[in-house]
Amino acid sequence: METNRRDFFRKAGQLTFFSAMVGGFAYLLIEDRVQLEGCADNEFCKECQKLTTCSLDQAKKYKENER
Repeated sequence: METNRRDFFRKAGQLTFFSAMVGGFAYLLIEDRVQLEGCADNEFCKECQKLTTCSLDQAKKYKENER
């Protein structure tokens, strides 16, 4: 199978885009701007529909502060 210029640049663009997505996500994780376990801050708890059954520490703190 012969690779032409069009296929090469398309594949290079796809790999560049994928690398940027992975790198951006890794940067956000390292900088603690995103948390893998769910909510990142208490500001999201007040509009959350799962607040009454949520077991995350952020939700527990929010419920304690509301009382």
